[in-house]
Amino acid sequence: MKVTVVVRTYNRPEFLKEALVSIQLQTHTDWEVLIFDDAASVENFSIYNKFKDTNSDKRVMYITTKQSYDLFQNSWLIAPDLAEGEIMVRLDDDDLLAEDALQFLSETYTNNPELEFSYGSSVTFTENGLNELIQTRTCYEHPKTHHEWAPYTIPNNKPWREPWAFYRDYYSEARHMTSIIHCAKDNMFCVFHTYVMRTSSVKKVKDKIVMTSKFVDDLEFMGSLDYLGLAQTSIKKILTYLRVHNAGRISDGGRITDNTNIFNENFRIRDKVDEIRPSGFLSKVIPIHAPDNLNNGITNELKVTFDGFMTKIKAIVNS
Repeated sequence: MKVTVVVRTYNRPEFLKEALVSIQLQTHTDWEVLIFDDAASVENFSIYNKFKDTNSDKRVMYITTKQSYDLFQNSWLIAPDLAEGEIMVRLDDDDLLAEDALQFLSETYTNNPELEFSYGSSVTFTENGLNELIQTRTCYEHPKTHHEWAPYTIPNNKPWREPWAFYRDYYSEARHMTSIIHCAKDNMFCVFHTYVMRTSSVKKVKDKIVMTSKFVDDLEFMGSLDYLGLAQTSIKKILTYLRVHNAGRISDGGRITDNTNIFNENFRIRDKVDEIRPSGFLSKVIPIHAPDNLNNGITNELKVTFDGFMTKIKAIVNS
């Protein structure tokens, strides 16, 4: 299965080099790369040219814009039309794909043809090594609750944001959350890296999605795919290493570059995506056949694997 890796970058050339090398070192070799570069620099273009020359047998595309963070938002809708891979894997420039990530995803999506998108799990890292496991859960894997988002209790009610409140102890018998956005409304963590989508499935529904956020774009897009009925699951295997750093942060004390408050933006996107929620909606979460879809946390074995992977990455970057 051919895999399209969608890389987003902005003014972080040293991180971009390592992200691209983590793709180059994949055990699965049938891949291509789409690089979306906001406010491109000569240095980034040189990195792209070197990567393309090094991997001359691969399709590598470079898309740029003059406007900062513009492609962070729009790349979600542009990538499906450019991708030649059967699945698309999203990777930010400051993160790294685990060496066997594309192999696992290719096998999983091949063996589960009904699977249309997935998310999670990852481990954070610094220069000192691995830090914290981040593992996501589908809406049905979260604990059942007696509470309910107030608008969902009113038949055929729209907009789903009003009244803006949870009714506590609404149900006598606890029930599952019903969607990605439903979880987000109650501040339950649902979707996260690694985001993967079957290209043909996204192309069928993307014209129904309007992207408006530059900073909560992942929740906006994944929540939309959910409400549009695509089949999903949460991946437990660690596929991405997430870099913890202070270089080029988009947030600072709750503020982001265009003076948008990141917390308010989260609330806005939850409400905005809920507008397309069908009445009585339930997420289409499916069981998958993937024996290796698990992790044992941050073990000594994983630490050794990561250290060896980073050594190989840095050797290539510095060559």
